[in-house]
Amino acid sequence: MKRKNIILVMLLVLAGLFTMQSCNKDDASTVITEQAFTQPEIISPAVRADGTVLFTGSTVNLTWKSVNPGDPEKWDVYFGTSDNPPLYKAAQTAQTLTVPVVDGQEYFWKVVVVDANGVATKTPVNSFIAVNGTNAEMTVDLSVTTDVLTAVGLNLTADKTVDLRLLILKKSDMSIVSAVDDGAAAESYHDFGELADGEYVLGVDIFSTINAGDFNKPISLSLALHFDQLGMVNETLEFPKVMTNVNNCSLYRTYLASVKKVGSKYTISKSVSYLAPSVLTWKGTDADYPSEVTSTESCAGKTMRGVGFGWMLDWWGEIIVSGGTLNYTVSGSKITIPLQKYCKTTYKGAAQPEYSIQGTGTIDNTGAFPVYTIQYDFIQSGSSIATVSMDYGWPTPYFEAKITTDPAGLKSALIPSVNRPDKAQR
Repeated sequence: MKRKNIILVMLLVLAGLFTMQSCNKDDASTVITEQAFTQPEIISPAVRADGTVLFTGSTVNLTWKSVNPGDPEKWDVYFGTSDNPPLYKAAQTAQTLTVPVVDGQEYFWKVVVVDANGVATKTPVNSFIAVNGTNAEMTVDLSVTTDVLTAVGLNLTADKTVDLRLLILKKSDMSIVSAVDDGAAAESYHDFGELADGEYVLGVDIFSTINAGDFNKPISLSLALHFDQLGMVNETLEFPKVMTNVNNCSLYRTYLASVKKVGSKYTISKSVSYLAPSVLTWKGTDADYPSEVTSTESCAGKTMRGVGFGWMLDWWGEIIVSGGTLNYTVSGSKITIPLQKYCKTTYKGAAQPEYSIQGTGTIDNTGAFPVYTIQYDFIQSGSSIATVSMDYGWPTPYFEAKITTDPAGLKSALIPSVNRPDKAQR
């Protein structure tokens, strides 16, 4: 009987120990967990690859996303123009805030929140450059490289080799809107935003270039145009060996690109072409023969070709084998042909002494087309050919050309026919 009581007591003790252990285990598993805010995800502004944010008006929205179902939101927003932005607004209760911005300014910002248990959650410092999406300002930079070292053996920079002008022209009539020349090869244009909507052409001409003396050779110019509109355009067009320094005056141009402007948007395309002075054909009479005169301009000046060709061959009986181009100047309505070497001829197969030419003339600009009246003479070995020709029936001590660029020619005031032999009797 005593043994049974001992066993019963032991069972009761064991049961009590088991109950106590179970209670201790339950107490240890009861833990209260406080959740912090999740790491904020930046929603806006959307920063472009170049670090810019387009905006309209005068503000940008800062928006982020973070979750904590247990605590009220009290965000501290840091915002400013330094990379360590100051506190802009404390205890912001929404995950968005509108801030003022100005065009072209870089801004820095971050947000910080502390939950009920003092656990802070924050973003890193974010940055962006505010760009007004309606701002049409765009810069065009012209850069230049040359082969001056290999061409003439001079180790010079492009700026020491050539002085270029950057031309902005209206495509509709090719009139010059702006000509930029800062005295160097490289040029910049900053006023596209001020231009009216439309299509424009970008061209280049040479204001001046080096003179390498006896070693002077054509120098190749490689150009590049860089277009920069903050937040919208960042483009470079390359033009390798697109021109030389031979024609160093405004009569010659190299057109590089076209730009179409619509508000603040630009469409840019490469479009290479060249402008050279046109050759003008002059109709009328030249010493009673149909005119063969053409004229053009170059960086060296104005030139004419073909003066006297008709009578020299038919009336004088000599064949022009070289030359035939003269230089002339214009001052007001007066033309001057200074004394200069003009052409070489043969007569019955024999080479003749070289001819020079000189003369004067007038310009009539009262009509739709100019009319030139030029009185000139050929000089050979010091003798006036016009004067000598009078011995063979020529009526005046000069030759006269009356010519016009009118495609219809001159219908009146022609030089009267001259009674002359078939060939001068020489």
